[in-house]
Amino acid sequence: MSKPRTLAEVRLLQRIRAAGGMNLREAGEFFGWEPGIVTKGISDFTKEQLTQHGWTKEILLDVAEAYEDIARITPNNPSAAGRSAQLRSLAELQGGD
Repeated sequence: MSKPRTLAEVRLLQRIRAAGGMNLREAGEFFGWEPGIVTKGISDFTKEQLTQHGWTKEILLDVAEAYEDIARITPNNPSAAGRSAQLRSLAELQGGD
């Protein structure tokens, strides 16, 4: 499958909604996403909390990939790389599956 070339092709909102129906604002509050920074670290989450909110390892990795695509498409985006790194670390916390 080829990499998305536009932000619309990334389908970020649909990928986030796969985790229990959160919208981007709700996901931002949950994960501590501010413009240009991530305010919550891995220690702010538990596996149970992530699972309760629908954030499985697969969904975390899928949304991390979306943010990697966003960083590639818009290299001056100050937020995408940090969000991707956070989500990949949380996927490791989820383990298994």
